[in-house]
Amino acid sequence: MTEQNACFANRLKLPRPVIGQTALNLIVAVYILAILNTGFWNRLIDIFGDSPFQAALFATSIFALTVLTLEFLAPGRLQRPVATVLILVSASAHYYERAFGVLIDREMVRNVLETTVTESRHLMTMGAVSSIILTGVLPAALLFWPRVARVKRWHHLWRWPLGVTLSLAVLVGGLFADFKTFSAVLRERKDLMASYQPGATIAAVTRYAKQQFKAEAGALRAIATDAAPGPFLAAADKPVLLVLFVGETARAQNFGLNGYARQTTPGLAERDVINLPDVSSCGTSTAVSLPCMFSNLSQVDYTRDKFLAQENLLDVLARAGFAVRWVDNNTGDQHIAARTGWDRVDAALDAAACAVECTDEAFLPLIRQTLDTITQNTVLVLHMIGNHGPAYHLRYPRDRAVFAPDCQTAEFADCTVDEIVNAYDNAILETDYVLSQTIDMLSGSDRALTAMLYLSDHGESLGEGGLYLHAAPMFMAPETQTKVPMVLWLDDGYKQAMGLDAGCLAKAAARPASQDNLFHSVLGLLDVATTARDPGFDLTQGCQEQRAS
Repeated sequence: MTEQNACFANRLKLPRPVIGQTALNLIVAVYILAILNTGFWNRLIDIFGDSPFQAALFATSIFALTVLTLEFLAPGRLQRPVATVLILVSASAHYYERAFGVLIDREMVRNVLETTVTESRHLMTMGAVSSIILTGVLPAALLFWPRVARVKRWHHLWRWPLGVTLSLAVLVGGLFADFKTFSAVLRERKDLMASYQPGATIAAVTRYAKQQFKAEAGALRAIATDAAPGPFLAAADKPVLLVLFVGETARAQNFGLNGYARQTTPGLAERDVINLPDVSSCGTSTAVSLPCMFSNLSQVDYTRDKFLAQENLLDVLARAGFAVRWVDNNTGDQHIAARTGWDRVDAALDAAACAVECTDEAFLPLIRQTLDTITQNTVLVLHMIGNHGPAYHLRYPRDRAVFAPDCQTAEFADCTVDEIVNAYDNAILETDYVLSQTIDMLSGSDRALTAMLYLSDHGESLGEGGLYLHAAPMFMAPETQTKVPMVLWLDDGYKQAMGLDAGCLAKAAARPASQDNLFHSVLGLLDVATTARDPGFDLTQGCQEQRAS
């Protein structure tokens, strides 16, 4: 390059401003709090709308908390890399809260880190990518434009602790200026800080990591070590087959059997099923509800640590002599089948059902194979894809899309609420079809005593209160996410062999129930004798002929 060209090129370069480290932290904190925390501001205004001074005081404290986070995590040359991560995290959380109303907590972090590539792809829509680029990637890139005036190394010995101390002092001072009010707000309105970014995400990731490390240690505790076939099961002249469908994201309010305005369960309505209309879930996400329902822990006692530290229903059934098989069309077994093993559905089962993503129809050939080859008592657990969103339109074949027009994208912003509900209800229809076809296969078998039990893991929000999808923290979760359908079907031969009174079971089903009932009720249905079976949670209790002692 000639000297003249070099001079011309230098003139074209934009001058890079010089900025101090503290000033950069303040600018980043202002951007994150002002632009990437609209959910937090909406809640703050809702709480302190009549008290602008308190709102300003609390906001000042949260601004100080944001600065404290930057000062503490990003000293010296770590400043821009750490600030970049915080902006990207905040931008991502901000988009999903605006689009779906979801908040980031420990279980949401678990859902993100333990999901499948397919599920992640549906959430990374063009709307999500463009929003995160605009509000996250571009502002983060701008951090590297100015030159940062760094203090000399020895100055960091006093500058870093001073910055942390000053921001902490403003935070504490602001909160203690009206501690009585602010402590009550933080205690009663947990959604306020759950919507604050990046704090909520940092806290959630920390709690998730802590739980993961804690779960690594400890010996597995055996439960129901006395499990054995009861008198009815032992006397059965054929092997028993229970097909247990679990999942996914079906809410009770849209289930036709529960009185929904639309008939979304026409197949089940024509079959002799026992419907449980008032069932509560243990959680609002698969990662919580699924392990909880298979454990002998109640919702009140359940923690992931306790679940991982002991055996569950599948272990007990295996000990009682059942062949236990878990087949998955979703995000995996959630460590439930860690000792009994599990498989995934694939196109080899049903190529037509797996043309795009496998619908739950892929389970039907598997059930047929099991019926044709059964030689011992068997429990077949089928983890459905069901109504997993936001891509509801992929959960059912087009030729059975009864409700139209239906949302044909995972980008909810491109659909009306009615179109989203239509797609969701079509997915319920697909579940009804699979369950109905299963009942027909089971009822026609002469090789086994057959039964079917269906229980959704959690519900779904479809725009009510601005919420979509699921996984809302339980303290704020609406009933649309916590009320789930549950259906039981028993073949006549099964009822006779197990001494079960269908009328009595129907009366028991009319009472409120929860996922706490699953562990004990399955043991009751299968006549597995064990002291671990709690009669208070067994829906078959009192509906079976007197057991031999």
